[in-house]
Amino acid sequence: MLFELVYPGLCLAEGLGRLAGRRRLAGTPYTYRATRCRMKRREIDLLTKVSPQLGARVALRRFEAMRPREQDGKQITTLKRAAGVDATLVEKRFGPKDGPRILLVHGWNATGDMMHPLAAALAAQGAHVIVPDLPGEGANPAAVLSFTEKARIIAVCYADLSFDAIVGHSAGGLIAAQAIEQGLKCQRLLTVCSPLSMATLLSAYLIKTAAPLPVFEAILAYYERRERRNPHQVGAALFKSIAGRITIVHAQNDWQVKVSEGHAIAGLCATQPFILDKCNHHTILDDLRLHDFVARTVMPAKAGALC
Repeated sequence: MLFELVYPGLCLAEGLGRLAGRRRLAGTPYTYRATRCRMKRREIDLLTKVSPQLGARVALRRFEAMRPREQDGKQITTLKRAAGVDATLVEKRFGPKDGPRILLVHGWNATGDMMHPLAAALAAQGAHVIVPDLPGEGANPAAVLSFTEKARIIAVCYADLSFDAIVGHSAGGLIAAQAIEQGLKCQRLLTVCSPLSMATLLSAYLIKTAAPLPVFEAILAYYERRERRNPHQVGAALFKSIAGRITIVHAQNDWQVKVSEGHAIAGLCATQPFILDKCNHHTILDDLRLHDFVARTVMPAKAGALC
């Protein structure tokens, strides 16, 4: 809104600066990323002063609006219309078809590519690994979808499969949990740097985007009205209900989803989390210790030392 209003002026100023030969910062011309971010924060501030509920609605929509990226070399699984869902899902598969079946679910505003090192390591141990891009993200058609809708699409797409394990990284752990609630079949869930609940994830997002304090309460109330479910229970309730079939992994130095969230999930499930040091929210996915731990957890009879 605000950025769109000032964008022509920014372009004119940059164009004049280029004609005059003045230096400018390196980067893609006419994008103004920093300015756009400041303007978006200012928009939320102004909307919240008018109505915290309106500010919350805009903030949640921005959270759910992804920017898909084109990628090559992935199979496409087409979803038939079922349970009110029409979509396509882009995925990549690794390993022998007769191996233990594992689904890897990436996190918010990302792609399945980040899970490929883990997928390749598990495939090398004999697993059949499926790595989709989440609906509305990655190479999938652009769409603004709630986590509930993403989970429903995942559950419908793989309704005819049963997984030996599902591994969810970051927000992918919450989406996997909701997919299981909606009928996705699996023997074990492994969370990797996942938040405790939708409430803690939204709060972390609002802190990162410097949202005004009234939005924090308003966005949780709006989410509960829209989804007809307390955001504090989204994720946490499923984790607790499968306490005997969940494994929690977290990076000690995770600055995006704090390690305390991993301990909180473990506390709910009366188990101990597996904490990895010397890695963070992203580098943990490339860590050979994670690859080895997941392999030993999912298929102990086949797993060998990877590190």
